[in-house]
Amino acid sequence: MYLRNAWYVACWAHELGDALETRTICELPILLYRKTDGEAVAIGDLCPHRFAPLHMGRREGDNVRCMYHGMLFGESGKCVENPHHGGVISPKMCVPKYPVVEKYGLIWVWTGDAEADESQIPDFGCYSASGFKTIHGMMDVQANYQLITDNLLDLTHADFLHDGTLSSEAITTSKLETLEQGSTVYANRWCPDGDPPPVWGQLMESQMGMKPDQRIDHWLYMRWDAPAHLLLDVGISPVGKPREDGAWVYTGHHLTPVSPTRTLYYWTVVRNHGVDDPDVEKFWQMSIEYAFGVQDKPMIEAQQAAIGTCDIDELGPVAIPADLAGGKARRKLMQLIKGEERGERPRPGASPLDELLARSAKSAAPVLPVV
Repeated sequence: MYLRNAWYVACWAHELGDALETRTICELPILLYRKTDGEAVAIGDLCPHRFAPLHMGRREGDNVRCMYHGMLFGESGKCVENPHHGGVISPKMCVPKYPVVEKYGLIWVWTGDAEADESQIPDFGCYSASGFKTIHGMMDVQANYQLITDNLLDLTHADFLHDGTLSSEAITTSKLETLEQGSTVYANRWCPDGDPPPVWGQLMESQMGMKPDQRIDHWLYMRWDAPAHLLLDVGISPVGKPREDGAWVYTGHHLTPVSPTRTLYYWTVVRNHGVDDPDVEKFWQMSIEYAFGVQDKPMIEAQQAAIGTCDIDELGPVAIPADLAGGKARRKLMQLIKGEERGERPRPGASPLDELLARSAKSAAPVLPVV
């Protein structure tokens, strides 16, 4: 099941040019390209005549010609030329037109019937914040997007699945704090006075002037926005010191469902340290690709293969406290889907990122209440 009246990431903005690109989002075949003025366009990818893929066609100005029988489609999705039947164009000779927004270096596509609302795009302004450096990537995961959401909202798996990289016993034993705000779920963990995870330990000496085995305060604050956009504020600081004395990153996670068992996973890492150091950039690129691609991805794909096409909740999984945030997100998403079926309008997105960060500017400790 998918939330239709929502924004999904189709690609990185720099990936979209004059060439015809295709994406499947929530099982909808979508054609993407830029017009001659640079504006991004998203229309249905299947010609309504014999359902030939339009991405196999050719650009003619801002139009696209199907190369099976020659129908020409405009940026509105309507057929503007029919080389057959005396040029008569049936009103049905059209493909869907999808609203597009280019924001935060991403191409966002609205897949629903309700009027698109750009304010529904969650705040990821940190991707272009002054004084920070951003790297990004994409993984093709053969699993349902909600399984990946579960993985991200339960970070206690780090001590086991990410042994040697992100592992920390303090995460497993820390208290989970959650908050719901509109269509947003927050999941926070505060891990004071503990051993640093191996990845962070490697940065302590070079970036913070600390010994790599020195005890630290560690925080992991995750924000989830329906349908599947997450932002993790994670970092370390010397015990009892504010975040300004430490190092941290924001990691963005945009999960675009292709089908019930396939997801395009767009990720980012935004750092405040070593912004001009290519070695630090390489370090984070390799660390994330290993943690996500070598450790997370095989486990989640194996999990999907084991449960098949069932929703995991249908199988009656035995719950543990760490499942709380993931459960809240699943219930929130189902509420939104059911509300959509009743004709309800989407709710506003998350509070601006800077508003939340302002509350914790002087301390790394959690600022959101337990609910």
